[in-house]
Amino acid sequence: MHLAHHLAALGSLRSAPAARVTTLRAAELGADSDPAALLEAEQEIRADHEALVVLLSGQWGEPETVDLDPHLLAAADGVPVPEPERTLCQWVAELAVWTVEGRWTGVGVTRRAPGTSPHLLAAVGEPGRPAPHHLT
Repeated sequence: MHLAHHLAALGSLRSAPAARVTTLRAAELGADSDPAALLEAEQEIRADHEALVVLLSGQWGEPETVDLDPHLLAAADGVPVPEPERTLCQWVAELAVWTVEGRWTGVGVTRRAPGTSPHLLAAVGEPGRPAPHHLT
């Protein structure tokens, strides 16, 4: 696991004033990787995600889990979706979100898609802006 690296990356992400998305970890697989290697890589990425959620929950409390699919559908319908939600919803279906010191931070695993390897992503919103919420 790469928890120390992930925490350092989150600290850097939170220190910048703008909304941002970054990759904390990417599986290093080629487009022609066999399904077993892809499954193993996804399990490793998900294990990192779960460990990071547990660690951050210990520091910041339980996260809100936000379904980003409605954000993706809204963006596809031409509804303005702010960053970083606009970028995130294209890659992540579900995001664990904490609001700490007036700023939200989220982590999630990329959606399964043919020809892509799994990634662990993190994002922060602009200071003072509300966390992503469930769209109805």
